[in-house]
Amino acid sequence: MDAEACWRTIGVGGDRSCPELIRLVHCRECPVLGQAAERLRERDVPDGYAEAAARAAASKYEPRRNDPTLLVFRLGTEWLALQTACVEEIAAMRPIHRVAHRGGLVAGLANVRGQLLLTVRLGELLALPPAPSRRLGEPAARLVVMSHGAQTWAFAADEVEGVVALALGEQAPPPATLPAALAAVTRGTVPWRDRRVTLLDTVPLFELLQRGMTP
Repeated sequence: MDAEACWRTIGVGGDRSCPELIRLVHCRECPVLGQAAERLRERDVPDGYAEAAARAAASKYEPRRNDPTLLVFRLGTEWLALQTACVEEIAAMRPIHRVAHRGGLVAGLANVRGQLLLTVRLGELLALPPAPSRRLGEPAARLVVMSHGAQTWAFAADEVEGVVALALGEQAPPPATLPAALAAVTRGTVPWRDRRVTLLDTVPLFELLQRGMTP
């Protein structure tokens, strides 16, 4: 397979089977795509390119119903989806150091690429029951870094599926059985495999985090 076209075959433009997507979330973060872009910029501009680009820009973009814009992960037994626009990084778990005189929702500080990030107990914030004991062979927990505006938080996800194309056209209202804290930051639920995924609403989620972190 031509490595330069991998984003169209196994990346976000293809079947999303590339194992690097779990770590990078999107092909735009991959050095392979960056190197290909550099080579493209160095090419001579073909005749008629400017006119063709203008026509393409003027045409109306019709998004696919299943555009891959959501990161699917698990907290406890609940599967959740977060808009990838607010996902900064998915990292391997690393030591989380406790912060003196801070407890509750604050798990501690984690070092991600040399930056100390405040790590929160997101499952506890959303009133979700803790995950059962991890069984042999289960996927490893991951540290998810998310940001919105001036806020940046990290949290431990029990499992990260990656960027998934969800059937947003089949969105349903959140069920009455959701915990109140989770329901307050939920847009709805959508079917995925043999279960339903809860769609998190970015703005209310970060507002809830801000309130929860305020002493």
